[in-house]
Amino acid sequence: MNLLGVRLSACLAAFLLTGVVCPCPAFSAEPAQRSPEGPPASPPTGTPGSAELPDQLWPLEVVSSNGVVVSGSEQASQAGAAMLEAGGNAVDAAVAAAFALGVTEPMTSGLGAETLILIYRADGRVEAIDGSCYVPELARPDELQRARANAERGNYIQNYKAIAVPGSLAALAYALESCGSKSLAEVLAPAIDLADFGYNLNPSSTAELDSLSFLVRHQGYVADLFLKGFTDAWGPGHVFCASDLANTLRRIAEFGPGDFYRGRIADEIDADMERRGAYVRKADLMRVRAVLRRPIRAHYRGLEVITFPFPGSGGSLVEMLHILEAFPSQLLRDDSLDRLHLLIEAARIAWVDSLNPRIPPTALDVWLTDRVRAAQRAKLIRFDRALRPGEISASEQYRNVALGTTQVSVIDRWGNAVSLSQTLGGFFGATVATPGLGFLYNANLNAFNYTDPSSPYFLRTGRVPATTLAPTIVLKDGKPLLVLGSAGSDRVVPTVAAVISEVADRGASACEAVASPRAIWGTNFSDPKAFVEIAGEITPARAEALEKQGFRDIYRLEFPARWFDMSAFGGTNVAFVDPLTGMLVGVPDPRRSGFAAAPAAH
Repeated sequence: MNLLGVRLSACLAAFLLTGVVCPCPAFSAEPAQRSPEGPPASPPTGTPGSAELPDQLWPLEVVSSNGVVVSGSEQASQAGAAMLEAGGNAVDAAVAAAFALGVTEPMTSGLGAETLILIYRADGRVEAIDGSCYVPELARPDELQRARANAERGNYIQNYKAIAVPGSLAALAYALESCGSKSLAEVLAPAIDLADFGYNLNPSSTAELDSLSFLVRHQGYVADLFLKGFTDAWGPGHVFCASDLANTLRRIAEFGPGDFYRGRIADEIDADMERRGAYVRKADLMRVRAVLRRPIRAHYRGLEVITFPFPGSGGSLVEMLHILEAFPSQLLRDDSLDRLHLLIEAARIAWVDSLNPRIPPTALDVWLTDRVRAAQRAKLIRFDRALRPGEISASEQYRNVALGTTQVSVIDRWGNAVSLSQTLGGFFGATVATPGLGFLYNANLNAFNYTDPSSPYFLRTGRVPATTLAPTIVLKDGKPLLVLGSAGSDRVVPTVAAVISEVADRGASACEAVASPRAIWGTNFSDPKAFVEIAGEITPARAEALEKQGFRDIYRLEFPARWFDMSAFGGTNVAFVDPLTGMLVGVPDPRRSGFAAAPAAH
């Protein structure tokens, strides 16, 4: 029996258990033929994309009727599933997973981060909760410009000067209070246990720590938190404990988020910031509130797409989808060089448009989501060569993007759904932490312009940074079909759009859509750069053809690949409602060691 047959036999045998973990079948562009027992059959021979993929691209999906939680960490997904098993809803599960990620993925999330939360309630109501960071009162553009000029890594500041006022805790607490059913202490309990008793980093996080440990090697307290002897990355199998973070979380569980924003924790933050010459003060923390925003609603190929508005990048996502929809679905269904070309160019145009200096943030989403305008932009695309930057925009635009991101996707058995994205604005954020508190601070002041007061992104007190995060929920017939978002900095929108197109245009299951090799655009500029995974339909010859068309400096990922290199292609964790069976399916992105979990049967 071949490898695919072994996988499918094991999946079928295990499917009798609730919450079974199944390897995704070989990718097919046609809808997978599902038997009553559940596992997908082999794709029909000769269909587009039917070549078997490298093992590293196979997600381990979980199928359940009781809910699914998908995140970048096994322990965080299990923390969320424990909430569902205890009778909690999708919001309880997502918040518990988010707090646990602050322990198990501390380089990309945590109390010092920002969080965007998109919630679909079973009764049809939708909420977008903005837990962005914001500019503290003392921040000065001229000082930050000098810091940027002196930054060791290009123009990216990673020190106390980069810290914006963190909003994650406010958003998580608000979501729990307004839409959850569990107490703050209950959803914090798994994270506290993980911090107290320890955990193992997954392979992706281990690779990131090994490759980027130089960022914190000279940061004293932070080096002690993450490195062996303050200098070296720990090897596989090391159990990380975070006693300082456990104590901080215990205080929040006992005294509430007010302790972080107005109480003793706020005092410790204030004192550390003042001592280090940072800008955040207790007065800034006291002003933090989660903000409710109106979600963006659009349509793509008959599906309703609900996504996060500014300061999220939902507007860019919708423009990219509208550009794709200006072309026949068959073009995106077939394996072809033109399909790859279109995915790359649509993303480039949407990115450049999101940076239009003449459109203020308050009007940006309306402008980006105009279907007629998107159809006009689609006419720019030509399939004989890549567009030159000047053909897309008359002026070169640049914006720092959200590096160091993680995604949580949840659906519960009642039909509630949550897409939650967190970021520190860079791996290790600002690379600093207040001694004794145990969490990293964000570096989100990097997202602002420091030199041009006319720029919509110019640094001003109280402004929130624009971000590439795009938590999204896709509905079919008014009910959740896909819950997703992604890590991947400027590749977040191209990755989310590619997964949606796989499902809507190619009839793929969520597992097939996540496994599908990616050809995506990704750079801070309008350069014709592409990131491609050499697997399946993306052959070396097609990558070469893209390069000849003018997509220069192609980042080619060949398999087997290093974990750190795979992370460049995002972390698109997906929760899915199978339209054929009604079962809930959790599909983690293997590129960042994602993990799906489900509660035991009730």
